[in-house]
Amino acid sequence: SSSTRPMTRFLHTADLQIGKPFGWASGRAQAKLQEAREEAIGRLGKTAREQGAEFVLIAGDFFDENTVSDDVVTRTCQRLSAIEVPVYVLPGNHDFSGSPSCVYRRDLFEEQKPDHVRVLMNREPVLVEREGPGDEAVAILPAPVERRRERGDPTGHFGSEVGPPEAIRIGLAHGGVEDFGAGAATSRIDPGRAEEADLDYLALGDWHGTKQVGPRTWYSGTPEADSFKQNDPGNALVVEISGPGERPSVEKVSTGAYQWLRKEEALQSQEDLGALERWFEQIEDPLHSLVRLELSGGLGLEAMSDLEALKDRLENLVLEVRRRGEVRPKASEEELGAIGSGGYVEDTVQELRSVSEAGGERSGAADRALQLLYQFHREIG
Repeated sequence: SSSTRPMTRFLHTADLQIGKPFGWASGRAQAKLQEAREEAIGRLGKTAREQGAEFVLIAGDFFDENTVSDDVVTRTCQRLSAIEVPVYVLPGNHDFSGSPSCVYRRDLFEEQKPDHVRVLMNREPVLVEREGPGDEAVAILPAPVERRRERGDPTGHFGSEVGPPEAIRIGLAHGGVEDFGAGAATSRIDPGRAEEADLDYLALGDWHGTKQVGPRTWYSGTPEADSFKQNDPGNALVVEISGPGERPSVEKVSTGAYQWLRKEEALQSQEDLGALERWFEQIEDPLHSLVRLELSGGLGLEAMSDLEALKDRLENLVLEVRRRGEVRPKASEEELGAIGSGGYVEDTVQELRSVSEAGGERSGAADRALQLLYQFHREIG
């Protein structure tokens, strides 16, 4: 009986950007990251099944661009066929609908797309296809993005008079909300739109992290993280609405396979280096991690060698390391004494040392040269 179960329960996701190239990543990481975006479809299907979702909403940027290759489109259609409930896809600014070469107009997509997948190419409200007889209507009010750079508010046409009045009303849109502080020229969604247009829920895409905008308005974020921004990506939202006008209950479910970690550290001592090493050893699943190391400071030559070894270990283990910043080598008296014990090596050490102490643009090169000498000395030992 419909009184014991929720009126409707669905999955809200967005920004899969399937086909995203990740051109900056090394070969192995690039292939894995591209594949992870496609595999996210299967994880969304599994989540929908486990959570008892009645349908899935994709709030824009399902594909990374309208020019994605045919093999990507074919695999994507195949993966979509594994989702057992209706899927409603909204074109976003990456896969905008107004272009004649829009990926959703491609013959290949039309032929291979499973029947239960619907792309909402125009603004007409759509009734969700539901199983049971007598179930109340659930209507989706779509705001497809027609151009790569839209102006104005894409949800401007949503109004309380649009769509069936007795239904559960769900808006589906893609773009920023005013709070993100950009000029009026770019597309901006009014954060109060859900209340103004009598929507029970407004499902948004474009912001890649999970974010609540208002009591009825959410960004799901991308189901698979794609950058080092720490804005809570890698989730989908399970939304339950018990009837028209009722407040939605929204639950965040983790869907990501890869974690993107940022580590900022000013290294001044062997202790700091030890702390960095402990952080590295606590990474839960290093094989599915990308790390952005932002290091600064200065270390002795011994510690610099240890840091290089630690970075090598990290790069061999995690999927990708991006380095930012620089740690400067600063030799201690003992270390300098250890390298230069007489002869021309000692002369070289003294010369480099005076360049280092003089400051200026050559001092950094002198410090690095001293570090190399120290490493050679340690290896020959």
